[in-house]
Amino acid sequence: MVTPTTLSSSMTQAIELLETLNTLLIAERSALRERDTANIQSTLNQKNDLLKQLELNGTARSQLLASAGLKGDEHGMESYLESLPVTASQLKQQWLTLKEKLQTCKDANQINGTIVHRSKTQVEALLNILRGQSGQQKIYNDAGKSSSVGGGHSLAKA
Repeated sequence: MVTPTTLSSSMTQAIELLETLNTLLIAERSALRERDTANIQSTLNQKNDLLKQLELNGTARSQLLASAGLKGDEHGMESYLESLPVTASQLKQQWLTLKEKLQTCKDANQINGTIVHRSKTQVEALLNILRGQSGQQKIYNDAGKSSSVGGGHSLAKA
């Protein structure tokens, strides 16, 4: 059964996990900019562990809401919070904090994704130069991946 105390405990844990995730995303950004593969891998492993914990936390919170006959999503949470007396403002504030922390992590992850994409583009451009494919036209396959059209002359062979 869902109670404000159990829900508060779940949200407190989620907020702490999201704060840790945001710290890891910032560390990952630094490692990506420095192309520090050891730190990138370490951060990735830690992120995966945190994401598993966040998933378990979210599933438990969804089950709490479902036990009260509510949807186990954001709308269910909003409905539950609306049904509480005005004195439950702390729980409502926790929910807002959790949503803000989640958005902060999403934004940080988007920035890191942009860095990864730019690095990938730079590496592909350098590889194309080494393959003698500089300036070739690009086409996209069914999976959305780009590839060069036409042959080129290799500048180096391994």
